[in-house]
Amino acid sequence: MTPPSISPDTAFAHFPDLRTRILLPGDYAAWNALRDTVIAALPNPDFYVREEDEQRFFDVHTQPCGETIGVFAHDALVAYAMVGFPDADSAENLGATIGLEPSFYSKVTHLSSCMVLPAWRGRGLQRTLLAARLALAQARGRPLCMAMVSLHNHTSRHNLLRQGLHIAWTGVIDGLERHVAMTDLERGLRFDMGDEKLLRSDDFYALQQACAAGYTGIGEVRDASGVQLRYVRRLVHDRGPW
Repeated sequence: MTPPSISPDTAFAHFPDLRTRILLPGDYAAWNALRDTVIAALPNPDFYVREEDEQRFFDVHTQPCGETIGVFAHDALVAYAMVGFPDADSAENLGATIGLEPSFYSKVTHLSSCMVLPAWRGRGLQRTLLAARLALAQARGRPLCMAMVSLHNHTSRHNLLRQGLHIAWTGVIDGLERHVAMTDLERGLRFDMGDEKLLRSDDFYALQQACAAGYTGIGEVRDASGVQLRYVRRLVHDRGPW
């Protein structure tokens, strides 16, 4: 079991007013209120579409099915980040969505919702919380970490790529066009850096076809024309999930 607290000395030492702990069932109301604030201010409603049953979503991200890290400033919740450990036979397991071999489903970790109140953005909280969730996944022995992200949410995708995740799959989930970003904490991923293509970030069909053809998104290029994603061919080896 994960300890009830995450030491601020290792997580947010540069913010002495912040403390962190794993959220408990009694924290649901504070968690829900933070989401109300963040979602209401999103510039594009596709960035985050609320779950139909938010209580269930919260419950499956508490022990033993998952965990939610809460960040508090003077006892007020200012950020949270969720990590889920789906059953191997769950229809919601993203390993099945992106086409992994079934033997790898039990190794999947979901890097689920992460939100930070506007007043606390720009201080690296999301990056720190992502690193903490990767550590929780490693501790559970579930190194295949996956996150869904909207094609329009350039900031979230940028943060995931910056932390070493790659766009492994692009398609439709619950009627929404989504990337699945992934990292393998145990074996890593290998690429042919000489086989590269740049694709517009809003060209859903081209992005979907690139992943289906064995390419993986590893970075982005921004200029006056918009955002392009950098794809390279994935090298398959016999020890990895692909």
